Amino acid sequence: SNLTLDAQGNPCAVFVFQVAGDLNALIAGSQVILTGGAQAANIYWQVAGATNLGVSVSFVGNILDQTSISMGANSTLEGRALALTGQVALSADSITKP
Repeated sequence: SNLTLDAQGNPCAVFVFQVAGDLNALIAGSQVILTGGAQAANIYWQVAGATNLGVSVSFVGNILDQTSISMGANSTLEGRALALTGQVALSADSITKP
């Protein structure tokens, strides 16, 4: 399902998510929605396991992954995808700098 991040009018608001295991956003068409001035550059996903984005998922933020990042076909990421020990696997995806 969708996740909405609301900065409540503060464009400097920072969101930090720490995930102890895997981060899975697998529902096709799901998205992270930014409101209230939230900016992709100020969103961080610190993941201890693997990050898996499904087909046609629209994701935002900087993914800092301990192992690997996999993006399903036609997914988009506004942010950065950094994997410490593994790879970042893409499949006809789009990554744009926030």
